[in-house]
Amino acid sequence: MYTHKQIRVNGVVQGVGFRPFVHKIALINDLLGWVLNDSQGVLIEVQGSVENYAKFKRQLLEDKPPMASIISCVETSFETNHETGAIKYTSFLIKESLEKLNTTTIVPPDANVCPDCIREMFDRTNRRYLYPFINCTNCGPRFSLIEDMPYDRKNTTMASFTMCDSCLAEYQDVADRRYHAQPNACPDCGPRAWLADTAGQEILNPEPLAQARRMLRDGQILAVKSLGGFHLSVDATQENAIKLLRQRKRRDDKPFAIMVKDMATVRRFCEVSAEEERYLQSHQRPIVILKKRSDCSLPDAIAPANPSLGVMLPSAPLHYLLLDDTALPALVMTSANRSGNPIVFRNEEAVAELGQIADVFLFHNRDIHTRVDDSLVRLVSTRDGETLTTFVRRSRGYAPYPVNVAQTLRPIMAVGAELKTTLALSKGEQVYLSQHIGDLKNDKAFDAHELCGKTLGHLLDIQPTAWAADMHPQFRSTRHLEESSDLPLYRVQHHHAHMASCMAENGLQGKTIGVVFDGTGYGDDGTIWGGEFLLGDYKSAHRIASLHPFGLPGGDKAVKEPYRVALSLLFETFGDDARHLPLPFLSELQADQINVLMTMLSRGINTVKTSSMGRLFDGVSALIGVRSKIEYEAQAAIELEGLLDRDLSSAEIFAYSFVGDQGVIRLDYRPMIAEIVGCLINGSQDAAHLSRRFHATIVAATHRLCQLLSEAYNTSQFVLSGGVFMNEYLLANTYTALKNSGFRPFVQQQVPANDGGIALGQLMVANAQMES
Repeated sequence: MYTHKQIRVNGVVQGVGFRPFVHKIALINDLLGWVLNDSQGVLIEVQGSVENYAKFKRQLLEDKPPMASIISCVETSFETNHETGAIKYTSFLIKESLEKLNTTTIVPPDANVCPDCIREMFDRTNRRYLYPFINCTNCGPRFSLIEDMPYDRKNTTMASFTMCDSCLAEYQDVADRRYHAQPNACPDCGPRAWLADTAGQEILNPEPLAQARRMLRDGQILAVKSLGGFHLSVDATQENAIKLLRQRKRRDDKPFAIMVKDMATVRRFCEVSAEEERYLQSHQRPIVILKKRSDCSLPDAIAPANPSLGVMLPSAPLHYLLLDDTALPALVMTSANRSGNPIVFRNEEAVAELGQIADVFLFHNRDIHTRVDDSLVRLVSTRDGETLTTFVRRSRGYAPYPVNVAQTLRPIMAVGAELKTTLALSKGEQVYLSQHIGDLKNDKAFDAHELCGKTLGHLLDIQPTAWAADMHPQFRSTRHLEESSDLPLYRVQHHHAHMASCMAENGLQGKTIGVVFDGTGYGDDGTIWGGEFLLGDYKSAHRIASLHPFGLPGGDKAVKEPYRVALSLLFETFGDDARHLPLPFLSELQADQINVLMTMLSRGINTVKTSSMGRLFDGVSALIGVRSKIEYEAQAAIELEGLLDRDLSSAEIFAYSFVGDQGVIRLDYRPMIAEIVGCLINGSQDAAHLSRRFHATIVAATHRLCQLLSEAYNTSQFVLSGGVFMNEYLLANTYTALKNSGFRPFVQQQVPANDGGIALGQLMVANAQMES
């Protein structure tokens, strides 16, 4: 029996060795026909026996190249004589690509160097021995060096490097691993690396990588040009070098990530599950947050007051070469930027911005066209044995890969929030998410945000017909669109966007209750929300329950000084008597300080009301003596979480209540605060015990409130979103409690639950409102 089929494959299937792979499996299965790249991905036509075609199709889907990702695979049958087959072809060919490729083609993300290239790089007989830019069709830079589509060398930053005869022969050989590998290069014709001093002048050395390793061993700070930008690096075993980096970077407490060369070294320092290992070794190579071993020998200065470490394996050949030294088991690798600025990615920019931080630069001349920061992932295990993936930051290796939302969308660009900003663009059923950009209050980050939108729109050939932005009237991106564009602008409430983001990645429709816990979001009533229960869908949502509000004396100052929040919680609970409570954190404040804050709270002077769950975590952290001032976002809450054991199932909970307030149920934390104060005064429980009970109480109260809301509004569909759900214990236990009660809880596992995923939700809301 014979068959004649055409197969349309869409996804990341260009620039990843997909056509040679198709050619290979077609020949193995004695099929005739052709394969080519076109405007929608890859098009295949095959002819042969039904049995061989079935094997071919199975291999196509199951054995695809490492960097390939298939979103859809649709086949069409041609009329044929099933007994003999009309022989239309005599061989199987790779046809030339059609010129216009950027209609629905997905831009491939960057990928780590593959095992074959690593093997060649350390083979003394190989012509690419110790070459830091080795790559092939199965690995290497993509998104960071693409200037235009189609993905051809002339449209990348490799255009200025002309391949030598040997490289060109590989590039043109369909049987070679480097067939059509656009960044293909070798020491004779490709980019080179060199060391430079803090003025940017080259340090002449025939072995710059060996010299870089010596400098790291000597405790110096190295600025390394990596795949998507610069890292600042020191020897992770040297406490003095780490402290020097903190001093120069003005980063006292925020954890640094480390890079190690292999899984054996990961296990030397951290506990690691099979799923965590899978992410560490994936071609995306994110930073994975792991629990430190009790006998971890690395200095605490890497991640002060934190039981976890952010760990990644090398993502580029250059990284393997830096770690090719038994005296350097681990390197601190932190994004190279001044506080608030986006990651540095150009050589001249690095000298200007990092010259006062780094001792030496490791440059190369393969330009980065698009800066792409490291991705950051945490794996959360539930009591029932499920593993939930939480993206803290979705960037290198994942961007600009789309989320399929299972509905056709209008072309819209969403500009995200003010912090952890990303962009989103829609085409068809796909929402393309940008890399992490940063804090838009910063001028350089705002400029990077503007450039990112133009670059992504150009590469994906998307001309938006509308904008989506946060409804906060002071957000810079919203104001900029109001002033500069004539296109319709949809202002989306912050927590509705969080809810819609989680709904979209899970393909949900219909009435949903969104449980959205975060630090700050402009509410419908003009106050600051953050502990919200919303009922709605993509088009609209309204608040049905919330955290009991409290004041933030000093406004934004209270975010950086959680002791202000702690005093506010005491004021809500005890009134003016709060100032006289014999609490350790109050004894650290001056009497005048307490009096001023109490006056602000009682009279509402320079005090913003909030229902923020994130601020509640901060306030409790300060109240029980964990952290009264912070250096980085969510530090107080992170350190409060750091005191916990993994399982909260047996923890005793504090009292809480629910109070009606103009049609909204308020989760009243004041009975809990009163009990915590009692424990602090009588000294019956330490901070770890109090943290455990606090977390268990929030889980229990959230679960109980969800039960009440489900009954009242006749829905069992819940989504959990917002930055507070970065807390693994809150996420795992709330999710499990809801699931075990027969509800349908959904969490975010493709995009961040924090503001890094909010652009997806903004876009979905705008699309629904446009359709109405």
